[in-house]
Amino acid sequence: MAFAVAIAALFADPVLAKAAEYLPKGGLGGWAVRVIAKQPDTLTSFGEARLHNTTTLFDIQVVEVPTPKVGDQVTVDGATYIVQAEPVADRERLVWTLDVVPL
Repeated sequence: MAFAVAIAALFADPVLAKAAEYLPKGGLGGWAVRVIAKQPDTLTSFGEARLHNTTTLFDIQVVEVPTPKVGDQVTVDGATYIVQAEPVADRERLVWTLDVVPL
């Protein structure tokens, strides 16, 4: 319980998290959420080549979006992103990590 309160405090922090709108696939009404944006670089091997990729990930609380799906949309700072891969939950199932691409 205390860990869930700490996670909620992180998402309430105006420096760490941003206001966003979450829109499920099919566009049946969106709602306001808070996201923590991450843009880590990844290295992918393809045969003998190694590819350097920039990714965009959003962390979002499970209490705000219980069942995110591929194809859902997130709008942050006027830019819209689409969820491109199956969302991954943390060990405590309090936070989803969404792999997104600009729409």
